[in-house]
This record gives sequence, structure tokens and C-alpha cells, in this order.
Amino acid sequence: MNTCIMSGFSKISHELYLIFYLWVMNVSSGPLFSVILPTYNREVLLHKAVQSVLNQEFPDWQLIIVDDGSTDNTAKLVSEMADSRIKYVFQPHSERSTARNTGILHADGKYICFLDDDDYYQSDFLKNFYLYFQKNQFCDQILRQGFYRKKGEKNKFSTNYNLRKHKNPVNFAAYHMCGVWSLSIPKKYLDDEKFHPDFPHWQDTHLILRLFARYGMTQLPFYTYVYIIHEGMGSKTMGKDPDANILKNTDPIEHLFSEYGTLINPFLEKNTKNFLLAKKYIEFAHYCLLEKDKKRSIRNVKKSFSYGYFLKLWKYYLVLIRDYFVIL
Repeated sequence: MNTCIMSGFSKISHELYLIFYLWVMNVSSGPLFSVILPTYNREVLLHKAVQSVLNQEFPDWQLIIVDDGSTDNTAKLVSEMADSRIKYVFQPHSERSTARNTGILHADGKYICFLDDDDYYQSDFLKNFYLYFQKNQFCDQILRQGFYRKKGEKNKFSTNYNLRKHKNPVNFAAYHMCGVWSLSIPKKYLDDEKFHPDFPHWQDTHLILRLFARYGMTQLPFYTYVYIIHEGMGSKTMGKDPDANILKNTDPIEHLFSEYGTLINPFLEKNTKNFLLAKKYIEFAHYCLLEKDKKRSIRNVKKSFSYGYFLKLWKYYLVLIRDYFVIL
């Protein structure tokens, strides 16, 4: 049969299946996907994030916007977005982990996705997950798509998990930025594994390593999440109060290996904990350097080296040396 005709039949078949699927779901308990979007005083950025969900090619979703105690016009902005699939939940300011957990409690979907209020989805983000689940009987499986960092007009694509190159999903997530917002997670898994409420930073990696150790992960060959680099993002302010912020970043690492070491260690390289701590301290050495705080920068370098020297951190070392001479 003519290839074009076959392609046309395939497209029609998929569209008919989607219509039938949506009809079935409309008379069932809820949407396929619940997208959880925590936000705090980001009304200027929030609109683009929400619009990216409204623009999804796959329409069977629920968007839960968890307002973490905003004092700006976030509530008014959301109220003007008239769509029955959007649910607004307000809570007193409790940080992102609690906001995400609140979203999970309000979620009706079979699968949970996350979105940060300063990022956005490409239009096929949910559709790619749906097509995989359709082919695999809507199984209970964690899926991941790639992302790219966007800084102005420059885009840098993430590393995607490759079974031939990476040891396993847990080890991959420990050494590469994964981001809970790049995943689709069966809600039943998140009923048992939550974000730790005491950790405002590194809380997503804390959860991801636990989830991957228990359930694994399947990588899809797409790059559909856009991670925006901008001056208002949290990492840009780490050097303002470095002594407090370094503990907020290292405490969850210490806690994970203390409480869940028996779960995750079989999947990890021997010195992973020391690597993660060394990386955090060398990052903070650079944050302090950007604030022209030479004393704290040197102190953090020494602390980083106390955990070891790692070839994987060579770029961090070089940037630190370069900026030391440029800034000071």
C-alpha cells in the first residue's frame, strides 16, 4: 500500500483512539495527567508556564497551581484563566517541598508531572508520555524526557539517560541534573514517597534517587522541558547568606545517605556521597567569589577538598580559578 496512505490511516487511527480514550476518561474518575505547579510571588513569570500547559497537544490533564503564600497578584492572574481543568490551591508559605506535596494530595490523575513557575513545557510534553503509555497498556512506570537550558537566545541540551553509557537510573540521577519536572510518575508511587518537607533545596534529587532505586526509570528520546536561566532564580542568590544556604543544600544529602543508604548505595559508585558534598562546597566557593567574599570562598574550597578531588568536577575547578583572577 502507498506509504502516504498508510501514514494517513495511522494518523486517523490514532485520532480515533484518542477520541475514544477521552470519551472513556470523561465518564471515569479523572484525567490521565495531573500537572503540579508550585508558585510564590512569580506572577510575571507564571503566565507563560500556565499557558504552556493550556497549549498541550494532549488535552486530558489537570493543572494544580499551589500558591505558596504569594503576596502579589497570583490569585487574580489564575482566576482570569478560565479553564475547568485548572485547580487553584492556596497555602501559607511553607516552601516548595510542602507545596508539591499539597499538589499531590489534590491530584486526580493516574500520572503526576511537575512544572516550575519560571519554566515551561513544549506543546508535545504530555503527548509524548501519553503515546508511550498507550503502547504499554498504561503501565505503572516512571518516564523521563530531556530538557534544555535556555539563557536568552542560547540553548543547552541536557544529558539523557542511556543504558549503554550509564550504569543505572539512580547513578545517572546522582551525577546528572535530572529534575522532577522532567518526569511522569505514577501517582501511586507518590502516595508512598513524598518530598521531604524540611528541605527547601535538593529536595527533588532526594526524592528522585529514592524513586529510581525502588521503581527504575525509562528515558524517552525527546527534549520538551524548557529550563529558564534568569537573574531571579534561586541559585543566583545563594551567595547572599552562604553559611545558611550551604547547610540547606548539604543537609538533605547527609540525610538521604543516613536514612536511605541501604536502598540507594547498591546502585551508586563508591564515593558518590563525598562527590555530591564536594560539588556543593565548590559551587558555594564560586557563589561567595561572585559576592567578592574571598574568605568564605577559600573556606568552602578547603571544605570541598576535604571530601576529595574529583575529575568530574574539573569544569567547576577551572571556572573558580578563572573567576578568582577576574573578580579579585
